[in-house]
Amino acid sequence: MKINIVELIGFVAGILTTSGYVPQIYAVIKHKNAKGLSGLFILIMGVGISLWLLYGIMKGSLALVFANAFSLFCLLILGFYKIRDFYH
Repeated sequence: MKINIVELIGFVAGILTTSGYVPQIYAVIKHKNAKGLSGLFILIMGVGISLWLLYGIMKGSLALVFANAFSLFCLLILGFYKIRDFYH
């Protein structure tokens, strides 16, 4: 099996950039508070990442699909806590 260096770079970049959400999710869960998060940020990033995910699907890039699917999942978690805090 031949490794596509472009996809490999994409996977490494995706792992590095999406892992940035993990400390934020940890902090929100640990402190049980998402009030410091911007709802507008979550919304804009959610739309943008959804479009990147669609683009990755259309281009057939596993690196783009996996990175953006994970990013979207992380944003959904943050969005859940943001909405929960808004109503409490």
